Amino acid sequence: MKASTLIKSVGLVTIISGIGKLLGFARESIIAAYFGTSDAADVFFVASLVPTLLFTAIGTAIQAGIIPLFMEERSKSNEHARGLMSLLGTFLLVVSVLFIGVALLFTEPLIAVMAPGFNAEQSALAVEITRIMIPSMVFLTLTSISTGVLNANKQFVLPAFSATVQNIVIILATVLLASTYGVYGLSVGVLIGALGQFLIQYPSFKKSDIGFNFQFRRNKDKIVRIMVLFYPIIIAAISVQLNSLVDRMVSTGLETGSVSALNYANRLLWLPLSVILTPLITVLYPSIVEGALESYKKFFSIIQRGASLIIFASIPFMILMVISGDNLIELAFQRGAFSSEATDITNQALLFYSAGLVFFALRDFLMNGFYALKKTKFAMYSCLGAVVVNIVLSVLLSRVMAVGGIALASSISMLIQCVVLFGYLLRQHKADEGYRNGFVKETAKILSIALLVSCGAILAENMMPGGWNVLIQTIVLTLLIFGLYLALSLAFKVHTMKPLVQKLTKRSF
Repeated sequence: MKASTLIKSVGLVTIISGIGKLLGFARESIIAAYFGTSDAADVFFVASLVPTLLFTAIGTAIQAGIIPLFMEERSKSNEHARGLMSLLGTFLLVVSVLFIGVALLFTEPLIAVMAPGFNAEQSALAVEITRIMIPSMVFLTLTSISTGVLNANKQFVLPAFSATVQNIVIILATVLLASTYGVYGLSVGVLIGALGQFLIQYPSFKKSDIGFNFQFRRNKDKIVRIMVLFYPIIIAAISVQLNSLVDRMVSTGLETGSVSALNYANRLLWLPLSVILTPLITVLYPSIVEGALESYKKFFSIIQRGASLIIFASIPFMILMVISGDNLIELAFQRGAFSSEATDITNQALLFYSAGLVFFALRDFLMNGFYALKKTKFAMYSCLGAVVVNIVLSVLLSRVMAVGGIALASSISMLIQCVVLFGYLLRQHKADEGYRNGFVKETAKILSIALLVSCGAILAENMMPGGWNVLIQTIVLTLLIFGLYLALSLAFKVHTMKPLVQKLTKRSF
């Protein structure tokens, strides 16, 4: 993908994703205002993880496994590519229906495992609202299929817009139903929102001429062969979701509101990731697949460029969240049932989640690289290792740091996994000494800039007049951090800034 096309695509997807994520932010704020960090909120956030966890295997098999095969097959024959997608898409849709049936039958033991710290009343409520949300899995599967096909065709707009539809539905459900029906109304909103995500994409997806194909027996060997190929991807994806599950399982044994605090902190963490970084990852993925098919040199060049952009874009957000997390939480959530005490406990989690923001984004990007290379087993092992690290550290650190320890455990596990993944790719690249020295030098520049910006932001925060309200403080600090970061990046001649400088320079003449 050309640089100009990449910038335009990322920009468009960023704008659309930004609208969706702002609505998602509004959604979380409204949920916080109605439920705060109460028992009901804790129950809802645990229950909402069930359909997500069950869907993960199917969704990842589609996005990271079937879509590269679809693109590879399409390079040979459009007709064969459509046939493959119809067969495998239908098969996974049937699997999702079977998953729903099993989950509905075994909801009670599932909740018992996921929330060992819940009392009988909380567990009963969790079972009921989980059963309301579980059918959303079939709509998530349909959405994943349509999103994968549209993105493979480099149509990014509608998939990016689908989150907006979901958030609008959940907001309406919360406002209209929560006062009367509590978390039941919110759960219905989640179900309808999942349906809306697919419906918004359906008109464009229909043009791809991909339909149902139930001839599983005739194509049994092909399905088995492909599913065996995908099992490391599926296990890796489940492992990633297990990190969230571990966080919530451990937090159910802490003080009331701990599950909710982790959720709200996680939502704040993923706001910049989703608005700025996920569009970049989404737009680069087809190019990563194409690069892997062409040569490893081309592939690694895209990985290097993407990783540099992600690291560079993540750092100012990380600094802002670490230094001014309490203000951000107060602005985002502190109203209604969300008290100042809820802000304090949420900030404990946000502080240590934010420290790992770069690695949360980088891990997803690097995993896509391994899927494109079909190095799925190594990706799987790295995810399983990260889960083990997260479990051990979460249990140990939560005893002395409560929710902060759980968040720190997640950040450390992400850091370790990123080092392992990138180290493997770098060794395969067989980079010369000049490249390694350049990479180290560039990293040292960015770290030095981050340190200087952090010191400047802390100094500025301490010098701010006490009479300023939270919004003004946050705006001033945000402008200072981003302005100083960009200025120092230009002064230090950070390589990642070069394309932007060239583009602005051309427009100035």
